[in-house]
Amino acid sequence: MSFLKKIFFLFFIVSSLSSIAQQRFSEGSLVFNIVSIANGVKSKGDTKMIQFIRGGHYRSEIMSSLGRTITIYDDKEGLGAILKEYGQQRIMTPMNHAQWDSKNRKKGTVVFLVTSERKQILGYSCKRATASLPDGSTLDVYFADQLIPENANMELQFEQLQGVVLEYQSTLGNSIVNYVAESLNYDPVPIQKFEIPNSGYRILNFEESVKAKN
Repeated sequence: MSFLKKIFFLFFIVSSLSSIAQQRFSEGSLVFNIVSIANGVKSKGDTKMIQFIRGGHYRSEIMSSLGRTITIYDDKEGLGAILKEYGQQRIMTPMNHAQWDSKNRKKGTVVFLVTSERKQILGYSCKRATASLPDGSTLDVYFADQLIPENANMELQFEQLQGVVLEYQSTLGNSIVNYVAESLNYDPVPIQKFEIPNSGYRILNFEESVKAKN
């Protein structure tokens, strides 16, 4: 075997092993259990987050006994919305591409220190990464580096970690919020799941929603 053929053969083997080790996450859903602790007291009731993706389509639902918040975004069209359903209140905040980026800017600017520590979550070997934020909070994250999101612009927690996050904890003072993945599946997601309602909600523009949070 010639030298060039050997090089080509080795390149083929390495590429094949890499493709086997990594898996694209282009369609499916992730379910997280959310636990909040304030001053040592654990929150009551179950809070869940479900994330759905289908290529450039994204939807998340955060559900508790009080109601739910739904976020929908189409990366190709650059359009989305936040829906809040609490009691009799049904509020929709439309978003364009710039507003989506603004909403996720904090996540995009986080600088992580990736460690050599790993742990198994849902059968995936996950790397640990940590970060400190300017507001004094800290993040402790485990991400499956063999799972690669099809679209890095999706809100699968922290895109710069080059993998799908399956657990993370945010700590600020005596307040802790912990997200742990309970399931991950690759079942097809109906495109209707990503449709933005055209009625049934009071419209609140993005700037007003930001002011309401402050």
